Amino acid sequence: MRLSAFTVTASTPQLLIDITKLYRPFQHDEAEIKNSFNELLAGKSKTLFVAKFNDRHIGGLIMQRSATVLSLSCIAVRDITQQRGVGKYLVQQAIEHAKSLDLETVTVLKTAQVTAELSAFLIHLGFSEQASAFSFDC
Repeated sequence: MRLSAFTVTASTPQLLIDITKLYRPFQHDEAEIKNSFNELLAGKSKTLFVAKFNDRHIGGLIMQRSATVLSLSCIAVRDITQQRGVGKYLVQQAIEHAKSLDLETVTVLKTAQVTAELSAFLIHLGFSEQASAFSFDC
């Protein structure tokens, strides 16, 4: 099977299981994860972008678009598949998506979820560190 990345438009039972596993380290309450997931799919301002391999969703992030900026948040890769290029592929595909929409910048706001490891990872991918965010010029 090959690794793919895409925007989620509808929920499936397997997607819900995988998303729960993916975000459990950040949010321990499974019911809250499911609620957040359902709200995300129902809303129009944010979209879920996932990486899939062998019919399993192994990485994800949330994208929010403004007139010129694509903001990324909740970047996560399943712990058993880390260090294999999944996160890099996922973020690169999000950047390509931003370019296809003729957006100027991709940003990741500095929040509690942005760890030192994620910061180093973003810088390695070409993001520049600002006071309150990491940015990538398309």
